Amino acid sequence: MTTDRNCIDLPSKVAATIEKYDMAKKSQRLLVGFSGGADSAALLLCLKELGYSIIACHVNHCLRGDESDRDERFCLDLCKSYGIDIVVRKIDVSGYCKANSLSTEEGARILRYGEFLKIGADKICTAHNLNDCLETAVFNLARGSGLKGLASIPPVRDNIIRPLIECSRAEAEEYLRSKGQCFVTDSTNLSDDYSRNKIRHNVLPVLEELNPSLMKTYRATAEFLRQDSIYLEEKADGAFLGCSFEDGYLCDKISSFEFPIRRRVLKRILSREGIEASSDKISALEFIVLNSGKINIKNNVFAVSKDGILKFVRISGKISDDIRESADIVLNGCVEWHNRKIFFKIEENICGYENVHKKFAKSCLDYDKIIGKAVIRNRLPGDRIQLVNRSFSSDLRKLMKQAFPAEKRSRAVIIADDRGVVFAEGFGASERVKVDGNTRRILIVCEKGTY
Repeated sequence: MTTDRNCIDLPSKVAATIEKYDMAKKSQRLLVGFSGGADSAALLLCLKELGYSIIACHVNHCLRGDESDRDERFCLDLCKSYGIDIVVRKIDVSGYCKANSLSTEEGARILRYGEFLKIGADKICTAHNLNDCLETAVFNLARGSGLKGLASIPPVRDNIIRPLIECSRAEAEEYLRSKGQCFVTDSTNLSDDYSRNKIRHNVLPVLEELNPSLMKTYRATAEFLRQDSIYLEEKADGAFLGCSFEDGYLCDKISSFEFPIRRRVLKRILSREGIEASSDKISALEFIVLNSGKINIKNNVFAVSKDGILKFVRISGKISDDIRESADIVLNGCVEWHNRKIFFKIEENICGYENVHKKFAKSCLDYDKIIGKAVIRNRLPGDRIQLVNRSFSSDLRKLMKQAFPAEKRSRAVIIADDRGVVFAEGFGASERVKVDGNTRRILIVCEKGTY
């Protein structure tokens, strides 16, 4: 392998990262997700320089018209000039997202990885770098996250590897400049319309002013966080095995675990039962483990804690109104809720939040602040909500007593995301999802026929 004397030694850093995390062997075939941007171009050329057997895959998302086609041509030309095999795929991201009620970013990611998996390769290489890790950690911190979220993007996940994970974006660009290799820039990366771009353009520069060695410092911090997270996950694996048996789970055993382990064990229990482990479901499950009781954890699935044993019971047929239920919200559509029709409408905040119709002011949420999946459901034990413009959270059970007679409380509309309650009928939205000057999309909640 020959290297330009003036070229930054990025290949050596990539080689060290691959060895450190045991990412790949020279005998394996590596697929490189190649967008044409600086990071993926640098990764592709580094791996070629290191002597790996590689194939590039460019996925044209068909979202940016001529610019998308320009990127495709660039990738084809670059690979041809370096003698690298390349596969190009075109996907209909817009249609897929519309059909599956997904954001453009999430839909594109699902389809992109789906195309990667169709190509025969031992490992899939993505070009996530140190900047991406820090941006993700800041994003997770702002939205609410545990240790795993702050540890950010893992170097290895299943057969997906990230050889640039310890290299900065500046190093990738300098490597390409020193080789005289150009790259393309996605115009959407230049706009602050996306949360990640706001962090990239506005937050990180301030952090770098405070600490000019920010990337070097964060590299060490991320490693500490990953190791701590790995340790806790391994401890939780052993604890989970110790409380599980054929007929259920031992409540006394679960309650004896320290809080960080207990929450991770409960997450594993939900996953084993085929239930998405959101924060509010973990809290509800923890409540009945510590206090006994029964909750509706998902559709017709109930978690029952009795005589020191936690079990999951699946009930067929209609659930009575006094038992807790949940249902996914339907954007621009209705959800049948205890003989009521609840309508969820998305509107672009074109005129500014000050002009939101007063009739619906308490029924408006900033849709982009919702974390994970939003559901309409009944109250769960331990539910709390910090209402708009309040500095404290309130017990939802007490609020429901104030607003509804006992026979109507089960019919009240509660909306929750992966972090907890974001809307309570009669009281409005949570402070963390309130409509403000940065709101782009408003979710309006109303009973059908009143909008």
